[in-house]
Amino acid sequence: MKKILTAILLFASIHAGYTQQFAKDISKSNANIEDLKKKDNPKTWIDRAELMRKIYAEPTSKILDLGLKEEQLPIFLRGEQQLSTKNVVVDEKEYKVIEYANKEIYVDASGIVELTRITKTEIDKPLDKALEAYMKASELGGDTKKIGEGLAALNETFIKYAFGEYYAGNYAATIDAFKKAVECSAHPAVGRIDTSIIYNIGLIAMRNHDYKTAEEYYKKAAEYNYQDGDIYASIYNAIKSQGTKNDTLRAGTLLTEAYKKYPENLNILATLVNHFLATGEDPKVIIPILHNAQAAAEEEGQKNASLFYVEGNLHMQLKDEENAIKAYNKAIEIDPNSANVYYMLGTLYYNRGVNIFNASNDKIGKEYDQAVEEANAEFKKSITPLEKAFDLNPKERAFADALRSVYFRFRADSSEMQANYEKYKAICDELE
Repeated sequence: MKKILTAILLFASIHAGYTQQFAKDISKSNANIEDLKKKDNPKTWIDRAELMRKIYAEPTSKILDLGLKEEQLPIFLRGEQQLSTKNVVVDEKEYKVIEYANKEIYVDASGIVELTRITKTEIDKPLDKALEAYMKASELGGDTKKIGEGLAALNETFIKYAFGEYYAGNYAATIDAFKKAVECSAHPAVGRIDTSIIYNIGLIAMRNHDYKTAEEYYKKAAEYNYQDGDIYASIYNAIKSQGTKNDTLRAGTLLTEAYKKYPENLNILATLVNHFLATGEDPKVIIPILHNAQAAAEEEGQKNASLFYVEGNLHMQLKDEENAIKAYNKAIEIDPNSANVYYMLGTLYYNRGVNIFNASNDKIGKEYDQAVEEANAEFKKSITPLEKAFDLNPKERAFADALRSVYFRFRADSSEMQANYEKYKAICDELE
C-alpha cells in the first residue's frame, strides 16, 4: 500500500510540475501576443503554435507507440489511475476502453493498444489554437519551412484526434477535425490535398445524416478525381438523401452527366439504372443506355457480363422474353461462372412453363395435350441453367428450391426424376 501511495504521489507531483510549467508558458504566450513589440513577430505565433501542440500531446506523451500490450500500460503510465473500463464495438470490431483522467485507451480483443483518445487538456481546444497561430504566423510572413513542418505535423494530429472522436461515436467532432486537417495540408506551406480525408468527411457526414455536408465534400473529392467515377454514386446518395422531389431530380441529372463522362463505369451505370427504375422510368429508356455501355466496353476490349445481365432483367420487366434470353445467354458467354444469370434464365423458362400450363385449363382434347407438352418442354429447359446455378452456389436455398419445384413436376416420369426431387427437397430442408 505504501508503494502504491508513493507512486500516486509521484505522479501527482510530476503532473503538478507539468501543469505549473504549462501555466507559465501559456501566460507568457498570452502576454507576447498582446505585446506591441512582439505580436507582429511571426516567431511569437510559431512558438505559440508549438506550445499548443505540446500541451495537446502531453496526456499520451508517455505512450511511445500504439501496439503496446495492455499489461504494459502500467509501466508507461506509472502512477496514473484507471477510472473505469467498458466494452464498445466500432465498425464490427470489439474494444475494451480504459478510461483515465485525461484520456481513453482502446485495446483490441488480442490485448493490443490500437488507439488513444485525449479527453482533457490543460487548456480548451489547444489544436484549434495551434492552427490559428500557424495561420497568423503565415499571414505575418513567417518562416515558410517552419510553418509547413508545423502544419504537416498538426495535420497528422488532427487526423488522430478525428479517429478518436469517431471511435467514441462523436461524428460532428470527427467531421470538424477532418476539416481542420484538410485546412492544414492545403496551406501553401504544405501544398498537399488530402483527398482520402476529404472523402472521409463526406462518408462520416452521411453517417451523421448531414447530407448537405456529405454532398459538398464528395463533390470536392470528385474535383480531384478521387475514386475516378465511383465517387458519383456517393454524391448521388448524398443528394437523394436530402429528401425533396427537387433533390431526386438533381441526383438523376448528376448521374446522367457522370455517365456521359464515365460511360464504362458500372457503378454509375447500376446506380443510374436503379434510379430510373425507382422513379418509375420506362425500362425502354434505359435499354439504349445499356447498349451504349456494351458498345463502349466492346471497343475497349472489356466485355462485361453485368451489362447484359441488367439488360436481361429489364427485358423481363417489359415481358420481352426472347430478348431477355438473348441478353442472359450473352452474359453467360462472357462470364460462364455467374450463378445469378443462370438462375434468372432458368426461372424465365420455368415461369414460361407455368404460364402455358395455367392457360391450358381452358383447353380440351388435343389442344390441352399440346399445351401441356409445350409447358413441360419449357420446364425441362429450365433444368440445365438451374443445375448450373446450384453447382456454382450450392449454399443458395433459392436455387435448390427452384430445382425441387421442377423435379416435383416430373417425379412420376422416372426413378431418376424422383431421386432428383428427393435430393433437392432434402437440401432445401437442410438449408432452411
